[in-house]
Amino acid sequence: MELRNFARTMGVVCAAIGGLQTLGGTRAEPGMTDDATVDSHVRFMGTVFVGYGIGWLDAASRDDTQRMRVLGGLMALGGAGRLVTRGTLGRPHRFHDVLLAVELATPVAIEVLARRPRSRTAPRVP
Repeated sequence: MELRNFARTMGVVCAAIGGLQTLGGTRAEPGMTDDATVDSHVRFMGTVFVGYGIGWLDAASRDDTQRMRVLGGLMALGGAGRLVTRGTLGRPHRFHDVLLAVELATPVAIEVLARRPRSRTAPRVP
């Protein structure tokens, strides 16, 4: 149940962030340059992130641990991309430090939650 709740939370948060990026473009995230090319890219990737959030919600509804692992791996790959940026261009806005931490911690959280014994709840008595 905890893993499903984690996946639901990831889905809602990712879809909300993607929606903000799609609607707000570069204004939606601190440190973005106000450039038409960057704005176009942010809005496009925002819609992709909405789809990523929907993938989390679908995995949660099916209690599909394997798909959650894949989605968590994709999140970590995004974090790896941020590390490449740091190595080649330098440190981005400090807000991205928080995002990097979440991206790298996501697969770890999934594994911890997936390996916990599932609790069986007693049926509700009417």
